[in-house]
Parts: sequence; C-alpha cells; structure tokens
Amino acid sequence: MTDAVLAARRAGVAAAVGLTLLLTACTPSDGTEELNSLFDEEQTSEDVLPGQALDDVSVDGETTRRLGADGDTTFYAARSNEGASTCLVLVDGGGSGVSGCTMAPNPTGTEVGNGTDKAMFVVPGTDFTSLERSGWTRLGDFLAVQ
Repeated sequence: MTDAVLAARRAGVAAAVGLTLLLTACTPSDGTEELNSLFDEEQTSEDVLPGQALDDVSVDGETTRRLGADGDTTFYAARSNEGASTCLVLVDGGGSGVSGCTMAPNPTGTEVGNGTDKAMFVVPGTDFTSLERSGWTRLGDFLAVQ
C-alpha cells in the first residue's frame, strides 16, 4: 500500500471514531444517570427505612431514598448490601418491608409487591403509555404503582 492510501485509511478511521463519539455524547440519557444522582444526594430523615422494614430486606440502610407514598405504603430506592444492585423497597403501613433488586444499569421494570400493593421502577425517559394502559400510575420520577 502506498503512503497516500494508508493516510486516507487513517483519516477515515479517525473520522468514524470522532462521529461515534459525537453521536454518543448527543444520545439522550436512559434515566440511569438521574437515578445514580439520587443516590449521590445526602440521605435525609425521610429517606431512612423504619427499623422493622430494614430487618425485612437486604439493602444497605445508608443508601435508602424515599421515592413516594400511596396511602399507608411508602416506596424507597436503595442499593443492595453488596452495592451491586439497585433495589425497590415497599414498606406497608405496619412497617413491614419487601424489596426487589436488579443488576441491570437501568432498573425500569423491576417490580416489588406484597399482595396488596405493587410498585415498579420507571426511570425518567421511560415511555409510560403502555404501562398506563396496563393499569400503572406514575407516582414520581422513578416510581409507578398499581
């Protein structure tokens, strides 16, 4: 190959890499950054699970963040004890807790229920139309209930 051909190939590869980086930078967020930033915020007293609920679930109590409430039921996001997964915690009016966790970077679709109440993670940017048709109600930036 001639020097001119090699130079042209290198320039083409560099242009392709540059375009890929540009397109990646312009891609809309899938909501995981927003969720991660939730855990970066300082935990408030409202974010802390009641003692009994914390005993019922396997989450790091220092990572719990209150997402919302529906009636007597309160919903929290948390990290697992190992820190590798994102969990959705449901605490009923009696203080009992259940959780559902996922290893996926985007936890949308992770559900938790206790037989009476049911919740699902829905990160910002989730198309909520089909979930509404299935009976889900959005209760906050990261939460839907049924």
